[in-house]
Amino acid sequence: LGASLQNAIGLDDSKVLNPEGLRFDDEFVRHKILDAIGDMSLLGKHFLGEYESFAGSHHLNHLLTVALLKEPEAFEVLQADVVIEKELAKAYA
Repeated sequence: LGASLQNAIGLDDSKVLNPEGLRFDDEFVRHKILDAIGDMSLLGKHFLGEYESFAGSHHLNHLLTVALLKEPEAFEVLQADVVIEKELAKAYA
């Protein structure tokens, strides 16, 4: 197994090495989004909110999860039915 041009994107200093190029124009952005979702899922909670990152990385995502766990007042845990009621109230306001 391992990485190859069949299962990964190869790069050098100036170009993509895969003969077929990227699958999507925003391939690297999609990868960063999946990284963030996966890293944040390690908190064991579902998110309803916004996540914004500049030059995100697994390390920065880890620092965020550590900071959140140290500051429980920085987030609110809600029951799903309460969240649905709030969202419906906003939608029909």
